[in-house]
Amino acid sequence: MSTSFSRRAFITTALGTTLSIKLNAKQIDKNLIIYHPDSDVYKRLNVPFNSDLSFTPNSIAACTDETSVVSAISYARENKLNVSIKSGGHSFTGASLNNGGLVIDVSGIRQKFYRPKDQSFTAGPGLKLAEVYSYLFKQNRLLPSGSCGGVGLSGLTLGGGYGLFARQHGLTCDHLQQVKMVTAKGKIIDSKDNPDLLWACRGGGNGSLGVITSLKYSTVKAPETFTTQKFRAYNLTPKKAVQLMKDWFSITAGLANPLFSAFVMNGRQVTILLTSTYSHRGPAFQSAKNAFLKAGTATRGVYSKPTHIGIKTYSGRPNPLPFRNMSAGYYNTFQDLQPVAQQITETTINNPGIIFQINTLGGAINNPNVSGAYPHRSYPYLGELQSYWNSPTQKKKLIPAVEKIRLLLKHIPHHYVNYPDPDLENPATAYFAQSLTKLQKIKQQLDPDNFFPKPPLKTDS
Repeated sequence: MSTSFSRRAFITTALGTTLSIKLNAKQIDKNLIIYHPDSDVYKRLNVPFNSDLSFTPNSIAACTDETSVVSAISYARENKLNVSIKSGGHSFTGASLNNGGLVIDVSGIRQKFYRPKDQSFTAGPGLKLAEVYSYLFKQNRLLPSGSCGGVGLSGLTLGGGYGLFARQHGLTCDHLQQVKMVTAKGKIIDSKDNPDLLWACRGGGNGSLGVITSLKYSTVKAPETFTTQKFRAYNLTPKKAVQLMKDWFSITAGLANPLFSAFVMNGRQVTILLTSTYSHRGPAFQSAKNAFLKAGTATRGVYSKPTHIGIKTYSGRPNPLPFRNMSAGYYNTFQDLQPVAQQITETTINNPGIIFQINTLGGAINNPNVSGAYPHRSYPYLGELQSYWNSPTQKKKLIPAVEKIRLLLKHIPHHYVNYPDPDLENPATAYFAQSLTKLQKIKQQLDPDNFFPKPPLKTDS
């Protein structure tokens, strides 16, 4: 199956059904078009998911296959342009865009192919999760991944990739079997010939080593049903919220692998999510349910649907919105948060628009036999600090509150690279821990002159 994507198809993808299109484009060679600022394609592609941010790249390379990526790299070198790589465009910090440089946009590389013989799935970096789920569910297969349908598959994978199925089947990057990449010198390489490349792409971050053009995964049998239940507590004081958080940690410490849970605090309300790929009538689900109710929550009941329908409940907002989100760190137990839990809940209660969320990890993620750069397998919990606003006035109040919580968490040593924090101290160590030294060696081998300058793997040369 051809991996190319026609120019007409790329423009259709970028602009939808727009009839009148202002191209203002430069045909570099038979493989590549470069778009400039007053082009409709440029304007559509130059949109960060975080609408509070804005960027002005010099130009955008609309890549449709490996050959066009090679041409884009050559163009950037000839014109001495800094580069960034854009596929899904869901970066919290807009790292896939830049100011004054060339954006290598691979959203047009969108091949997808399921191979029944070995139950593998080959994908282009431009695919988004909703497309992946829809395609594979028709084959009765699943690639364990996140829930937001608009997230780019490649970026998610290269940073790790956890979601509602990870405790049962492992991270998305754990299912990565092979990648193809264009290096800073314009060479197309395959991880079959470079095992270190595959190791690095299994959770070692993205945008630092080269431009990924193809990803091959193993898949698992799709569960027939997806069950969810939400438990809520209202009008909480900081003290009661801390107690509920403590209870949640205790209850989820023994969750069976097919179950996932999240603790979500928004204002004075806490929502506890419980999901399962098994029946809600099973003992593991019922035990957790009863424990959450005993902890002082209420529920409207259980929701059980075919998986391809149920997963859409958590597909998220597809369009850009203003926010400031970041990793709130990995935790072993409630004790990691106890010294600051009261202040975190107080700040969240007093600042509507802030969400403090903790997700369960563990289970199959904590498999020491999986080879890859993702370094945080032993942690059973991951936190996320989120903030959303509807007006400049609300933003003005929220940003200092977010910063307060962020500083309260300074004692937390490790963070998730896919939830980046531009103000994080020692980000390389926080994101990659014991994998950092090897990742930097691979970076030195593949891109010694930092053509792809995305931190924190930037070398000293």
